Parts: sequence; structure tokens; C-alpha cells
Amino acid sequence: MADKSGQDPSEITVATVDEERKGTTFSGTVILGIDPEGGAVLFFRDFLIEDYKGELTANLATDGDIRKSIDLGELDHKSPSFKLPIPLGTDTLPYNTVVLSDKKSKKKILTINL
Repeated sequence: MADKSGQDPSEITVATVDEERKGTTFSGTVILGIDPEGGAVLFFRDFLIEDYKGELTANLATDGDIRKSIDLGELDHKSPSFKLPIPLGTDTLPYNTVVLSDKKSKKKILTINL
């Protein structure tokens, strides 16, 4: 049964994050779903990044492999809740992880299993 956004709840994937990596703490919720305004989207809800000095980018990936991923762009450090749109027409079924990487070095910082 669809919810008020017209989305089948079985098509929503949610991950809760509470991890510390290399002195940086990540916490919050990541949701892969459909934006009521249209299209697939990755929602970051109450997502906090503590003690990270660089800029992070998000990739929707298969098994954490950045070579099999879609670059969704830079994370918004200023707001704890934001969304990153997924290109229209993308089949999100093969993607089961979100990889956060350093924008400059391209080094993988955190893998979130969806």
C-alpha cells in the first residue's frame, strides 16, 4: 500500500549511522526513496558530521565499490537534514551502499550499508 507520497513503503531503504572513523563521528539516518516532488533521492535526516575538516561527496554504490557508483555530489555540512537527487531514470535496485569520500583526495571515508 502506498503512503501519502504515493510511494510503496517496500521501496524505501533506510540506514541508521552511528560510527566513528579516523577521529570523525558520523550519526543520523540515510534514506533511499522517492521524493514527493519527483524522482529518486537520497535523504540525509539529522545527519551530523563532527570533527571533519574537508568536504565530502556521496556516491550511491554497489557493494561499496566506488567504480560501480553514481556521484551524487557534495554533502551539505550546514544543514543536518538535506537530500541529494539521483539522476532521473536511474534503476536504484543494484545500489546497496552509500560511500562518503573526501572531495580532494577521493579517499573513501565511510561506507553506509542500505
